[in-house]
Amino acid sequence: MNDFVLDAYAARSCPVKTQNAFLPGLDRPELDESLQELFAGGSAFKSDVLRRIIDAAGQVVDCRALRDQPHDVQVGATLAAMADGVPVIVGGLLPLDRHGHRSGRADLWVRGDEAEDGGPGYHPVMVKLHRMLERQTPGPAHEAFPISALSDPSRAQALAVPGRALRLASREPDLLQLAHYWRLLGAAGRAASGTPYGGIIGSDQISQLGNGLGIAWVRLDAKQLRTFSRTAASGWTKRSALERYDHEHGFRVKVAAVAQRQTGAPDDPPLVVMPIRVRECDRCVWWQTCLPKLGDDDLSLRIAKSPLDVREIAVLRRLGVSTLTDLASVELDELLPSYIPEVAHRPGGEERLRIAAHRAKLMVSGVDLERISDDPIVVPRSDIEIDFDIETSADDHVYLWGFLVTDTRTDDPPRYVSFSDFSELTDAAERRLADEALTWLHDIVTDSGTSVGVFHYSRYEVLRIQRLADAFGRDPYLWASRFADEAFFDLFEVVRSHFFGTYGLGLKQVAHSGSGFSWRDDNPGGLNSQSWFADAVHAETDAVRAELTQRVLDYNEDDVRATYALRKWLRDGARPTTG
Repeated sequence: MNDFVLDAYAARSCPVKTQNAFLPGLDRPELDESLQELFAGGSAFKSDVLRRIIDAAGQVVDCRALRDQPHDVQVGATLAAMADGVPVIVGGLLPLDRHGHRSGRADLWVRGDEAEDGGPGYHPVMVKLHRMLERQTPGPAHEAFPISALSDPSRAQALAVPGRALRLASREPDLLQLAHYWRLLGAAGRAASGTPYGGIIGSDQISQLGNGLGIAWVRLDAKQLRTFSRTAASGWTKRSALERYDHEHGFRVKVAAVAQRQTGAPDDPPLVVMPIRVRECDRCVWWQTCLPKLGDDDLSLRIAKSPLDVREIAVLRRLGVSTLTDLASVELDELLPSYIPEVAHRPGGEERLRIAAHRAKLMVSGVDLERISDDPIVVPRSDIEIDFDIETSADDHVYLWGFLVTDTRTDDPPRYVSFSDFSELTDAAERRLADEALTWLHDIVTDSGTSVGVFHYSRYEVLRIQRLADAFGRDPYLWASRFADEAFFDLFEVVRSHFFGTYGLGLKQVAHSGSGFSWRDDNPGGLNSQSWFADAVHAETDAVRAELTQRVLDYNEDDVRATYALRKWLRDGARPTTG
């Protein structure tokens, strides 16, 4: 019954996925189209990188063509290539590690030092469509990072690149996956001797490699991952990727073993894990299987703004607090002595719980926006008032500058003005569009001969202008940066000082809950607008491109009209609103 294996994604993923995969009678759901598109981008990147390695790296064995062959045939080809000491093996399948419950194939196996038996040893290498590295100030405290060129992927030939470090805070799952492959190599007797290293090819452009991609070599035994510890005074300790992997993999082995034994009989062992709503659920094929088990009032499901993490939710459940209603009614002072020692991994654990409990009480009471200050709300006035919002593409180019212009000296309705470019923007094209938009703003200010104020929500627009001024040091960017210091006004700072948002203080939520403003689009949002922009650029027909272009323009116009409605509501007294 325990003769099963887990792949390299199990240890890095939610354990409920493993449980669902092994529960009798549950069929794995199909991947929906949106998730297929998400993974397709990573697959295309991986294919391109592997092609470049095959073209440039010399002696390479590509096992991917064997994927339709029986398991033993694929394993045999991989082991034969390793026995021959082939420097690079692409997509090779290793034998099942039945004792350790492991299976898998790395994107690459790259030859290293000899294995323990004296034969060729290897390191695992993965390809990931995201950045793996972050900049770090070079100095004695920070060693140079080893990075190999794709044309010479051997770790022994790695360059010592200063000023780079791993993005440890966000890339731990990748390291756990890499550790899985290392353990699988060890079980097959083909792990390189010495220090355990694995490689990751991210999307980072390495200047020392001619702004090309490279293999970042990671020490899998380095204690650099912060993890929860009951015994550490701080609640944290540092463990290596291998230590973290061994713990997480071992737990999922236990989960799978218990799930396999489920028969529905009264004496069945209880399931090991219950679903907790986390960000990963949005792209999980099992979400619709898990959702009915939570209940509509589940705490992890209801509080999506500044949510408690998995451990915090699990501790609350053990203490009898599972739902929004539970948290809204619990006596926190009685709960905290049992709760705080179990969540020492999070700084400010008590404050986080108190905020969540306050949010729960507001939600139960139907209050969306709570006034927390009796101080007067001050929003400056000008003869000409401009509400301002920009839109950026997924690759971080500003493709739309939107303005709503109101002349308060007249009864004329506000007019929407936009500057946009619905194409694959280059850096130069983005600057030309910014020149046009900011020159227009400059002319409005200088030609009007009266006071002009610009209103926005959060500092994003100001920071983009400042970035342009810092990068190019010329007008209209320098002028716009100075004018922003003088006449731009951030409504978010006002809202944050005077209100607590039950569902957060984003413009969509505050403008709707406060002023009653509604967007025309059924599904407004910045990430959605990026998708609409991409479709508008690449749609096959003129009609579809025109439709999506207008959708983005309408969305941006609604954003600036929402800013207008919000500042009017703030000036009129900002009466708190209920849901």
